[in-house]
Order: sequence, then structure tokens, then C-alpha cells
Amino acid sequence: MLCQIPLTLIVVVIGVTAPLLRPGLMSNRTFELGFSMILVLLAICLVVPWRELPAGSLLIVPVLDFIAIALIRTGASETQPALGVLAIFPVLWLMRSSLPTWASLTLTVLGSLLITAWPLWGTFDPALIRSYLGILLLPIVMLCIGVTIRVMSLNAQTREVEIERKDRELNDLLRAAIDRERVLTAILNTVDVGLTAVDAHGNTTLTNRQQELFNRLAAGHDDDEEHGSLLFGPDRTTPLTVDRRPIYRALTGETFADQLIWVGDGDAQRALSTAARPIKNADGRITGALIACSDVTELVEAVSAKDAFISNISHEFHAPLTSVLGYLELVMEDEHPLPSHLKGYVDVAGRNAERVLHLVADLLSTAGDRVRVHPRPVDLAALIEMSVRSNRLRAQKNNVKLKSDVQSPLWTLIDPLRISQVLDNLLSNAIKYSPDGGVVNVRAEETESTIDLHVEDRGMGMTEQEARQVFSRFYRTPAARRADIDGAGLGLAITKSIVESHGGSIDCVSAPGKGSRFTVTLPANGEVSRMHQDSLEESV
Repeated sequence: MLCQIPLTLIVVVIGVTAPLLRPGLMSNRTFELGFSMILVLLAICLVVPWRELPAGSLLIVPVLDFIAIALIRTGASETQPALGVLAIFPVLWLMRSSLPTWASLTLTVLGSLLITAWPLWGTFDPALIRSYLGILLLPIVMLCIGVTIRVMSLNAQTREVEIERKDRELNDLLRAAIDRERVLTAILNTVDVGLTAVDAHGNTTLTNRQQELFNRLAAGHDDDEEHGSLLFGPDRTTPLTVDRRPIYRALTGETFADQLIWVGDGDAQRALSTAARPIKNADGRITGALIACSDVTELVEAVSAKDAFISNISHEFHAPLTSVLGYLELVMEDEHPLPSHLKGYVDVAGRNAERVLHLVADLLSTAGDRVRVHPRPVDLAALIEMSVRSNRLRAQKNNVKLKSDVQSPLWTLIDPLRISQVLDNLLSNAIKYSPDGGVVNVRAEETESTIDLHVEDRGMGMTEQEARQVFSRFYRTPAARRADIDGAGLGLAITKSIVESHGGSIDCVSAPGKGSRFTVTLPANGEVSRMHQDSLEESV
């Protein structure tokens, strides 16, 4: 129908301008008939309810257009012989229709031939045979145009089908993405861990309901929930500086876990265990970070209560045990000697009381987070040699050979009593957990910034997971329990606490059946080497 409107407009323009440009044209009965037919066909297109008629009924209009154009061309052949090109409009209509291609092309050729052959209808002059061949030009041109239109139409339909297919795929992907987002949001809001994703500038891009609660606690009475000011360190009172906040640390490329912070104030204050990891693009640049926060308030309070309980119980045990040992010593030193069998009983009671007293001392040492140390200039090499000598008898009983390779002297600032305790714990463990004998090597070396102490044995060893847990309080490996080796699982926890109180670190590398290597790293103090030798000897 859209092709009928421009065709009608062109014919109307020709008819309106005919009195000025082509006098007598409108008086031609043939032109007038074609002109009227075009107007009637437009009216039929607009008035007839084609949607209620069988499909394809409207195609009668372009077929009749060929007849109308033939009449118009014949009537204006003397003044406007090129009006046959108006056939392009019914051709376009037919080629864009739902008719088969062969039917559309057939109607195109026949209609165009009708337009050019109408003036010659009923006459034939053999002398004008060449002129007759000219009537084939318009059908050939319209045939080519029709083929071109149909090809372009098919290509357009193919592209339209492809676009519709892609549109359906995009809609399916969009719906799937929306569904996944709903599921992800539900999961994030279900877990009791606060999650926050930020961009490279620290702006929040994703968070969940639990984290929003933490943010409100951190904000306090401020409106800025995202960068709250009520963030404190492990002591619950020291404000957390910006460079120690989880988001800042993650955006600087740091990956960490189990950073303990406190948020909020008063009774609403909560302990959070935070972990973070930076997000990097394909080039390795940091584009954001992911931070996870877990509420561990109850766990922290339980640990504090446990430590307080252990400390109180240990103090309660310490006084009576000391009294028992004192009275046993008085019994042994009495001027009236005990019979030999009673003396043996008292001796056993004394040894067991001392054992319990040492256990109480260990419990007291592990009750706090840090062990108090009193550093002073000490030759660490001398401490190592003394510890090796004191453990040599125990080593001989276990068929263990002690070897030491220590750079001497190794002056540094340490607490000699506490570091001796570290050495004794490591050496006694190395001997104790080498039931089949072997060699225990002790090495110490100094670098520009640290002093590294290594204690290595060839005993029963541990798995990698056990080596990570070995510094936990009361932890003992299954192999040690099966071998019925004495111990309470406190020695290495105390050792770790002493080393960390000196600003150092300790780690363990072990393998089952191949032994273990403990490495203690202490900060070196270069100023100690410039002290007078006399004062150093006095400190030892």
C-alpha cells in the first residue's frame, strides 16, 4: 500500500501541471481513464478492509496498476513518453510481497510488457519490426530491477532473522544474568560473613547485608557508613590508622587473612576477623579488591575467658605446689634421716610435684598474648653452646648426636633466660622426637638485618598440615600420641610467644619420616657490637 501513495502523487502532479506544461493532456480519454483508475485504486486501498479478506487479495492492486500506467503512458505518449518508468512502483510492491519469486517476476515482465505494448495492441506492421523490439526494453529493465529488489529483500530478511535470533539470545542471556544476580544476592545475604568489593579508588561496587551492618557499626553516629571512624586495633581502644585498614592494605597489593579489628564502641563493639585479596586485570594492575569480615566476638571473648581461667587456676595451683615442695625439702633435710624406702617415696613425690610446677609455669606463660622479655646485650653463640652442653646427656640416652655450627660471637639484644628457654624447648623436642637416634644439628648465622637459628633433626617428622598447627597450644601430632611420648603441647606455643616478643619469627619445615627443621629469625642489632667487651662479658 505504501507504493500506491507515491504513484498516485506523481500522477496527480502530472495531471495538475498538465494545463500549463502539457495542454490537452487531460482531455485525452485514454490518459483520463488511467488517471481515474489510479485514484480509484488508492481509494480501494484505503477503504477496503483487506485484513478480513484472504491473504494476498491486496496484490490485485499492483496488477491493476500496470493497466492504469499503460493507459497513462499511451495517453501521454506524444508529450510524456517516459511515463512507463512508473512501473517501478507496482514492481516494487510485487517483489516485496509474499508471492513466490517466479510469480512476482512473471507478473513484473508481463505487466511491463503490457505497458509498452498497449499502444500497438491490435496492429502489426512488418516494416516496424525494429520498433517492436523496443517494447522489450522496459520489461528487461524491470526484470533486472525486480531481481535486484528480491535479492535485497531476501538479504534484508536474512539479516532481520539473524537480528531477531541475536535479540532472543541477548534476552535469554539477560534473563539468565538477572537470575544469577538474584541467586548471588540471595547467597551473599544468607552467609554470615561480610563481603565488600571495591574499585581501584576504594569505592564500593558490591556488598551484602551483613557487611552493611558492620559498616553501620563502624560509622557510629556519622552518616558515612563506607569509611567509618570507629575502627580499632586488637586492644579495642587504639584507632586503626588508614594504612592498616583492610581496604587500604588490599589496594596496595597486600594479601592477608585473620587481621583482628574491632568496630563500634561501647557494648555494641564487635570483633572482626578480616581477610582481603586484590583484584588484578590481565596486565597485572590492581583494579579493585575483595574484603571479607567474619564476626568472631564470641570466639575472642571465649579465648580471653579461657586464658583468664587458666591464669587463675595456675596461680591457685602455684602456691600450694610451692608449699608442698618446700615441706618435702624440709623432710629430706631433717636431722632425723628417713628410712630408705620412705626417702624414695618422698623423692618420687618431689619429682612429680616439680613436674606439676613446671606445667603450671608453662600454663602461666601461655595464658597471655605476649611473654614479657628484658633484652640486654648477649652473645647468642655462648647461649647456644651452653644449651647444647646441658642437653647432651639426654641426647646420649636417646642415642642422638648433637652437632653445632655457630658463628661466634653473635652479640645481640635478647633476654638470655627466655632465649635459653627457646633453645632448650627446640633441642629437647628434637631429641625427644628422634626415638631411633640420629643427629640433631644446630646452626646459627648472621645477616645484615637478622640472626637465623636452625635446629634440625632426622626424627619422625610431621605432615605439612601438622607443621602449620604445631605452634598451637595443646596441639600434639597423632604420631606423637601413638608413640606415647610425654608432653602437654605447650612448649612450641611458649617458644613462638617468646620469639615474637623479641620481634622475631619461627617456622617449621617437616616431612613424615624425614625429620623437622625449626628456624628462628631474630632481628640483629648492629649497635651491640660496638659496646665494650667488658660490659658484654658481664652481661653473659
